Amino acid sequence: MSLRRPLVLVPLCLLALGASPAGAQQPQERTVAAIGSATVAVRPADRHDNGSIRTAVRRALSRALPRAVTAARRDATILAAGTGLVLGEVVAVAETPPSPFGGFYDDTNGSFGPGRFCGRTRVSVLRRIDGRRRRVVRTRRVCRFPTQIVSSVTVTYAASPQQ
Repeated sequence: MSLRRPLVLVPLCLLALGASPAGAQQPQERTVAAIGSATVAVRPADRHDNGSIRTAVRRALSRALPRAVTAARRDATILAAGTGLVLGEVVAVAETPPSPFGGFYDDTNGSFGPGRFCGRTRVSVLRRIDGRRRRVVRTRRVCRFPTQIVSSVTVTYAASPQQ
């Protein structure tokens, strides 16, 4: 057993020594990353029609994402100029949640199911019937939708020194 341990450690040590100089010889790629966000108001033509609300939410989503990418490009240009770099092509793009806490609830899908912003809710009311307090359950139709859509993206650009 004592002979096996050195034989196993020797290849591992040689592998570790051989890997570190190769990693040190690779040139470090310069990048600039920026976060851009945009907010677009949701304005349906009819606040009580599910189809109109769904169209307005989709329209706001399609407007918010390009504005967020433009904001990220603007911020990355300022960051690069401040450090003496020039932006190159896009290396990576990632959509990030606008809240730092994340969350499982996405109000762009609808309160009553995917794409359903209008539905019936139950309301219980206490009434006196024959001298006794009774609970009466009523339903009413409501439409719930986000007032604004927030889109946030992280864009990473390749960078090179100014010449």
